[in-house]
Amino acid sequence: MNSATAMPETRDERAKEENMLETIVRFPPAVVGMAHFLDPYRPWIDSVLSASPVDTVTFELDVPFAEVVLEDLLEGAPLDRQCLERSHPLSPLVERWALPDNASPRILLELSRDRRALVTARELAWDPHWKEMPVAVWLRGLAHPLVAVRIPYVSYQHGLVSETREWLIARRDEMVSALRLLRPVLGNGRRVVRVIGGADLALPEDGYDWQSVVLDPTATRLLREDFEGFLAREIWFRRHRLPFRRGYFLYGPPGNGKTSIVRVMASHPAITAYALNFSNPRLNNGDLTYLFESAGRTAPSLVIFEDLDRLYGQRSGRRDNLTKVTLQHLLNCLDGLGSRDGVLVVGTANDPTVIDAAIVRRPGRFDRVVACRPPDETLRREYLRRLAVDSLDESALAAASTAADGFSYAQLREAFVLTGHLTYQRGGEEIQSDALLEAIGLVRGETRATRARVDARSVGFDVPTPGG
Repeated sequence: MNSATAMPETRDERAKEENMLETIVRFPPAVVGMAHFLDPYRPWIDSVLSASPVDTVTFELDVPFAEVVLEDLLEGAPLDRQCLERSHPLSPLVERWALPDNASPRILLELSRDRRALVTARELAWDPHWKEMPVAVWLRGLAHPLVAVRIPYVSYQHGLVSETREWLIARRDEMVSALRLLRPVLGNGRRVVRVIGGADLALPEDGYDWQSVVLDPTATRLLREDFEGFLAREIWFRRHRLPFRRGYFLYGPPGNGKTSIVRVMASHPAITAYALNFSNPRLNNGDLTYLFESAGRTAPSLVIFEDLDRLYGQRSGRRDNLTKVTLQHLLNCLDGLGSRDGVLVVGTANDPTVIDAAIVRRPGRFDRVVACRPPDETLRREYLRRLAVDSLDESALAAASTAADGFSYAQLREAFVLTGHLTYQRGGEEIQSDALLEAIGLVRGETRATRARVDARSVGFDVPTPGG
């Protein structure tokens, strides 16, 4: 009897123990945990977004978006910039940020690996990590901020683990615009130019950085300021029912930055870049139409047309037939209203005098026409300064920029790379000014005929050795 009555009690006790164990290891979902975490900050979040919780949307990211503020907070500290840039591909879009009132941010600083400069200068850098507090971030192109939240979360999926979740809170009426800006962050893999009829072209890993090109004040105003300002005014243009479109035409001798400028534009975090492989014999007018339709669906987008003078130039009264895409269809696509909404176009040419005037001169096709000429002495010095990374003083830079009179940016870079080879062969640890002057002389002395006669045994310059 005792045994018979004891069994149910044993089952009850066992069930109670199992329930207790389940209670111990069952943790609230991440969304519930986030809600509890945000409760103290809710009035501040509602205020900066100018919206109640029911009028907002929260989505999860796989990147530490809140850390976009670290470089400003830790200004002057030796930070691992490569880590920061890799974590914040949207940092060029940030206008400003704010923390909750009377808040003291928590930052974890870990000592990063040693960093080495181009030739010497060993230094240590800190790898910072944001801890938990929400951050309001205003991005260009959005009227209201996004609130980034990093929340610690404990789960029991494959054993007891602790992890951190990244969340963004946006106004519901700005969700689509926010997702457009975040598309490069949410996607996986390296950013590319999508090439119709050819292999996609990988963009530089250092991302959107105008510091990689040296521009004169006029080009800065016509390109960088206009390009960034136009993207930031999308909402204003649409509110006033103005066509949201832009065209840039770059021309000048090879090696003076046209392709570099195009790469910077294509690397913009809000941009999806497209190009057409005109040399593909299978492509025709329909493929160009498809390109503009694709760009319109993923707007804001950038459509790239390089070497238009080669494709649609006029020589001796006869047009070079290098593509099956007709000039008239290209002009129709450039003029198209629906297919151009949200689409920016950039075209390049080495010699604008041979290009068909119908491409450039009609208003609305290319709004900004910018000459990319060989740099003057001031720009040569600035370009060499950026290449040298503080390894040359001002007098050495002045002498080199004078010696390189007439050089293109490509020739300057070629001379600087050769300087590195000369310095290394001579056992130097820092870039040497005399080696740079020698390299400039070697580059100037190389003729096109000499460049064409590179045999199978050697490639590049004949670099003299000490005493040789």
